Amino acid sequence: MLTALEKELYIDINEKSKEKVIYVFNVGKTIQLPVVENLRVVGILDLFVLLGNTSRSININDLMYKDIIVAGEYQNVFSFKNSNQLILPIVDVNGNYIGFVNKFTQKTYLPSKEYMQFVEMNLKSILDEDKEINFDHLKKNFFTIIESNYDGIYITVDKGTTLSINNQCNYIDDTIVESESFSENTVKGEYINVIQNIQKRKEISVSQECSSNRGIIRVSENINDFNQIKSELNEMKKLAKKYQTELEFLRWEQKKTDKVIAHSNEMKKVINLAVRVAKFDTTVLIQGQSGVGKGELSKLIHNNSERKNGPFIKIDCGSIPEHLLESELYGYEPGSFSGAKQEGKIGLIELANEGTLFLDEIGELPLNLQSKILRVLQDKEIVRVGGKKTIPVDIRIIAATNRDLEEMVQQKKFRQDLYFRLNVFPIKILTLQERREDIKPLVENCLNLFNKKYKLNKYVDCVALRYLINYNWPGNVREVENVIEYLIITTDSVEISKEDLPSNIVNHDNNMNNNLPTTSILGFNSMKEAIDSIEKELLIDAMRNSKNTTEMAEILKIDRSTVSRKLKRHNIEVKFN
Repeated sequence: MLTALEKELYIDINEKSKEKVIYVFNVGKTIQLPVVENLRVVGILDLFVLLGNTSRSININDLMYKDIIVAGEYQNVFSFKNSNQLILPIVDVNGNYIGFVNKFTQKTYLPSKEYMQFVEMNLKSILDEDKEINFDHLKKNFFTIIESNYDGIYITVDKGTTLSINNQCNYIDDTIVESESFSENTVKGEYINVIQNIQKRKEISVSQECSSNRGIIRVSENINDFNQIKSELNEMKKLAKKYQTELEFLRWEQKKTDKVIAHSNEMKKVINLAVRVAKFDTTVLIQGQSGVGKGELSKLIHNNSERKNGPFIKIDCGSIPEHLLESELYGYEPGSFSGAKQEGKIGLIELANEGTLFLDEIGELPLNLQSKILRVLQDKEIVRVGGKKTIPVDIRIIAATNRDLEEMVQQKKFRQDLYFRLNVFPIKILTLQERREDIKPLVENCLNLFNKKYKLNKYVDCVALRYLINYNWPGNVREVENVIEYLIITTDSVEISKEDLPSNIVNHDNNMNNNLPTTSILGFNSMKEAIDSIEKELLIDAMRNSKNTTEMAEILKIDRSTVSRKLKRHNIEVKFN
């Protein structure tokens, strides 16, 4: 079938920004869009063709399909029925683009609501005696439209007098419009759907759009069609949600920094939420243990928002001394207190005007200042210390904490009204231990960063990497960064081995020390047999910590083809995590 006409969505052939084009696809929830040049349809652009192009600046003319079907004065939707197009652009009698419809199944017909609008428009013309009408042309178009519909169309005027009926309605009579289903209290312009029995013989679906003295009734004999349509619509909603998630993550991939790693599903969900809320100027509360990356996530939200060109001001509520916190936040007027600057000082909140204010560790904020922060959230204005004048501020607030604010509210250590104001859009970042898939790429990312910073080329061998992956990292991402930087600086060799690791990682209860290959020549017939045994154990161990042979090759520092050959030679069953 075809969905309702999409009139506002299209791609201008001269558009060069890939990001803007992806945004239009995202808004339209479609994978194909018409390409328009000077109101003329010149082609169709497919989302997957667009995503296959790696450059930021694109040439629409080179990417679009040019040999397409367009419905207009001399074509109709039936030529589209057997085509491979997923959308059908529609033009008016002058050839100008007016919209498109989506094809979901092979059953093709014009939208019933579009039929009704056409019929209503022409009925109005018929009733207008002052307007000249080409009745032959009107009649021909009118009956062609209603007869081409797979469903029944039954048109009435006044109180049920039949004006027209198509062949699909040949099994019903005038009693349909006298049904109690259509109440006299129906609101003008209201569109209603009911299931109705005709002479207790068959069940049909009836849709009616009513005006003051006439109605247009659409009848479907096969109620299963509606169940099928409903099922297809639910599937399309699921698919649209999937595309939405993928597009949000793609948008982040194009803008991401080296500071944010998201390989686990849990972290990808966090990134999707952050990118999505970034577009809305609402308050965000980021929760998570120390070191999980709350500050970097707040920057990601700011950089993807409409305020990205404004200031990003971070306030660490736990590090500023309490007696200085108020003057740092709000600023002060000249001569407010001893030691104050004569010219006064602007506060951090005021500095964040037209940008984002990041309140880190908001749970450490003293109770006496919580009420003032609440006023900033509610009224978007401040008063400097020692001053009386209110100063308006246009800021977006992102707060972060490693404490349970809800529990603090119950303990009377945090204001409940402030908690509700902050907790508009909560995002929780899991610990690194809860998203272990991110450990290996995080280690590799830190190696790249610090190798680049110190102009080195060091790497971690497979045994040491296994210790790092199995460590619980109570300090989360921050601890990984510190450990890798320490290893880069302190190791003399290019290769970082187990012996170079800190003792708390090597001696950790959950390490794989007992499973490391430990063997001697005793018990083997030759050195080759002993080496083969060790090689087999290393291959099995690398496979446990990999998803495919490519990752195994990276861990073992050998070619992927060599990995495959050795697995086959040792008769090792290929089974990845």
